[in-house]
Amino acid sequence: MRQVVLVLGLLLAVLGCRAVEVKRPRGVSLSNRSFYEENKPFTCLDGSRTIPYDRVNDDYCDCADGTDEPGTAACSNGKFHCTNPGYKPMYIPSSRVNDGICDCCDTTDEYNSGAHCQNTCREMGRKEREELEKKAEMAREGMLLKQKFIEEARKGREEKQVRLQELAEKRQSVQTQVDALRAEKEAAEQPEKEAKDAHKKAWEERREAETAAMEKKRSQEVFTQLDQDGDGKLSASELLDHSELDSDGDGSLSDKEAQDLLGGSSTVDVSSFQESVWPQIKEKFKLESDTPPAPPIEEGTESHPEIPPEEDEEDDVEEGDEEDDDDDSDDYHRPPPSKSQVEDQEMPPYDETTQALIDGESYYPSCK
Repeated sequence: MRQVVLVLGLLLAVLGCRAVEVKRPRGVSLSNRSFYEENKPFTCLDGSRTIPYDRVNDDYCDCADGTDEPGTAACSNGKFHCTNPGYKPMYIPSSRVNDGICDCCDTTDEYNSGAHCQNTCREMGRKEREELEKKAEMAREGMLLKQKFIEEARKGREEKQVRLQELAEKRQSVQTQVDALRAEKEAAEQPEKEAKDAHKKAWEERREAETAAMEKKRSQEVFTQLDQDGDGKLSASELLDHSELDSDGDGSLSDKEAQDLLGGSSTVDVSSFQESVWPQIKEKFKLESDTPPAPPIEEGTESHPEIPPEEDEEDDVEEGDEEDDDDDSDDYHRPPPSKSQVEDQEMPPYDETTQALIDGESYYPSCK
């Protein structure tokens, strides 16, 4: 931005300077003045030929590049230099020289056309300087505004860095307090957690023991039921009545399938049954007690005629015996609670010591 201001200042200085007249052929710029030395032969600027100096601007084109006729319209490719003192110098095609139209603001292009041209270079220079001054002022204001924004951004950045440092220190302090409180909380909750874990573990162990005992009892009952001859050994033939153990889906249990269930042995004792056979059949096997009883048959039907009642005393005795038998039968056939029932049991209440730890008040110092 500073370079722009300097350039604009130099332009204003140049435009404000008064032109100094330097003797040279018409239409030649100051930068090319050295090529046109009076009383010396002139060499075309493209080096194509050399001609006497008096043939420069003689209204006849001698050089192919048109440099021997800068001030006339003789060469179609020639260039006429407008000095335009007080304004910007410029080049125009030599063909426009003396064409009756004023192209140069200093009127030098119409020196022999009779056109009434006015020198407007000073007025144009004044307007140009005003525009340049406005641009220079805008550039200065822009630079000041830029410096202001840079300073504000620098201060804002410094303030944010200070604030960020403060927040980082505060965060560290709060994190230290949080860690201390967390450690204190965990220490306070540790006895309660240990007591609850111990209670849960003991309950789970007890539940697993009950489940195992139930499973063992059920397998013992099944073995007793299957051991039809009561010799303490289970043979393949004793399994044949249980078609629900069929493995090939034909609806009946073959000798080979029964022997496969026994692990290829002809007989197994209760221990081997519980270890290897029972795990295979427990999901399919049905106890006789699991089979729903047949619906009672009404008396007085054709197949079961009504039996006349006997004496009261005998009825009373028989009824009492039947009730006792029913009670015993119910007790024998009542299935033990299933494994799922045991697993679905809710955990028992905590003991007094554990409950006291749960209900106890913990003290946590407030964070200040």
